[in-house]
Amino acid sequence: MSEGANPSRPPLKLDLNKAAQSLRLSLDKAGVSQDIQAELIFDIDVSGSFEHEHEEGTTSQLIERLVPYGMVLDPDGAMDVFTFSNDAHTVYHVGTVTPAEAEGYILREVVENVPGWKGGTTYSHVLERNLQHFGWLEPEGGFIAAVSRFFGAERPKPSNQKRSIVIFVTDGENATEDEARTMRVLSSSEARGDNVYFLFIGACEHNVEFKFLKTIARRYKNTGVVIVRDLEAFVEQSDEQISAQLLGPELVAWLKK
Repeated sequence: MSEGANPSRPPLKLDLNKAAQSLRLSLDKAGVSQDIQAELIFDIDVSGSFEHEHEEGTTSQLIERLVPYGMVLDPDGAMDVFTFSNDAHTVYHVGTVTPAEAEGYILREVVENVPGWKGGTTYSHVLERNLQHFGWLEPEGGFIAAVSRFFGAERPKPSNQKRSIVIFVTDGENATEDEARTMRVLSSSEARGDNVYFLFIGACEHNVEFKFLKTIARRYKNTGVVIVRDLEAFVEQSDEQISAQLLGPELVAWLKK
């Protein structure tokens, strides 16, 4: 923890099994089948402006509130965690988080421990890595991609494609120079028919309008956005209140396909 950082927030008193049951009930009420599965990724912005929320433990508590989504939907009952700030070299797969590991996860595994800590903010590179991780996109420089390019053949789709949800949390706007690249990543994913839903959470109490997030949410049918102006209050809500905000009509419709 950096010098002068605020002490950690008091731990949440959570029953994650109860939270998972509440989420399943919300999905049942929405008409989502019991056997629906989707692998989950949690992307967390580690830019300098988000440092306070990480070091005081608020984003660790956010992970705790989202772990039930992995428990209910992910075949492994866990979420993969990626961190990012600006550019490709800052994208980092921290690992998976299970219910037993959720408390204090960001404080323990991320703060001052990941590439790009306290950097800037670009969205496209981590989204690209997410699509590669789920099997929808061939990693750049991969053998199959290289051979296909050499012979002028159309690049084949990767194997092991997994129905998947990306929960992407940022406290700031995307860098202007990365907006076109982010749109290309999402447009290419849509054109391929990737079975992925992107849920963007813009979390900032200051005057950040999240115009770009709102633009891509309008543009793509598999992209939603939730704006959170008080993250501390958000993580302290009831299970039902959190589900009501995150399970929007578009995501529910995607889960029912």
